[in-house]
Amino acid sequence: MDMAYSLCSSCRVRHPRHPDVSPAPAPSACFICQGVLEQMPQLIEQALASASNKQWASFMVQTTFSRPLMAREEEIIDGEPLEGVTVIKNQANRLAGELFEKKTAKPYAPDGEIAFKLDFKNLKGSATAAPIFIFGHYIKKSRTWCQHDWACMACRGRGCPKCHYHKQEYPAIESALREIFVPAFGASDGYLHASGREDVDVMCLATGRPFVIELLQPQKREADLPALASALSAKFPLEVHDLKYVQPFWPGTICTSHFDKHYRAWVKADRELTGEDWKTIEAALPIRVKQQTPVRVLRRRADLVRPRHVYSISPVSLSPNEWVLDIFAEAGTYIKELIHGDGGRTQPSFTSLLKTPCKCAQLDVMGVEDAFVQTLNDGPKRFVE
Repeated sequence: MDMAYSLCSSCRVRHPRHPDVSPAPAPSACFICQGVLEQMPQLIEQALASASNKQWASFMVQTTFSRPLMAREEEIIDGEPLEGVTVIKNQANRLAGELFEKKTAKPYAPDGEIAFKLDFKNLKGSATAAPIFIFGHYIKKSRTWCQHDWACMACRGRGCPKCHYHKQEYPAIESALREIFVPAFGASDGYLHASGREDVDVMCLATGRPFVIELLQPQKREADLPALASALSAKFPLEVHDLKYVQPFWPGTICTSHFDKHYRAWVKADRELTGEDWKTIEAALPIRVKQQTPVRVLRRRADLVRPRHVYSISPVSLSPNEWVLDIFAEAGTYIKELIHGDGGRTQPSFTSLLKTPCKCAQLDVMGVEDAFVQTLNDGPKRFVE
């Protein structure tokens, strides 16, 4: 014998064609929701209270129900035609969205600036601000800074005399950006996403390296970006420019893109360098290099041989004691190894071509060929007062 199910009016609307459904005498007697949908207005008020200190222009809705409730609904669905059936989460999201729009006069959006979370399992309503993403280019004018946070290797980030209790092995661009941007937006934290990275002892100059800073749970959606850039450069050996608000897909795009780069390298050799040596380098151009993973990064990268192209090498100055060269190379080329050869792991190299040990005395990144990012859609302005 088929079982009869008593459902509240909200649940009956979702299951209009079930043959064994009857009205429940009270919402609490509903077989599926047991009256929890009646708590929606209360949860909405809690969520709005949670959002009272945040700026936002659009919202999205997330609902959570207990597993037993979802199982009871599955039992109902198993006994009815699927046409016209709406699951409880979809109904709750729609109804809550309509109520939030009515109460706030702000629109629902799939990628809204704030997420209203209605937890029907624990009867709690809350609000979480969506992250803010800001794109720009950074310039690093120091040879003692790393890109991302790097915990002090002596104390593992706890603080000790070696790191002067700063907890980091080196000052980090990520930490500097966090220090300036997080309080400006009232965010809980911030993370740097960048296209590649330079070594600690390499400066990044000229147009800089593309990056996105992600700010978590911000209370404000906008701040004076030029003023933040000025504050950063006043306190740290860093500059940021081209700052703009971007969409959430930008970090992934920036981090997975591979941009060819321009470098300036200072080259020294174990003997005096001659005009004939320069002719040897010129004759080899463009160079197709095979680079086995450098010894210095083997601890964090697979030991592979990677083909790379060096498109051009131009002299800035040539003297017997040192060459200063502008090098344009394919993304992923290890320039230091191109010069010293890494014990034969990079072929050819300056060392192998000139038949004398060479070294890279100094290196700067002078440009990143990232023009394609200008074609990405920034999306709508994220907050309008």
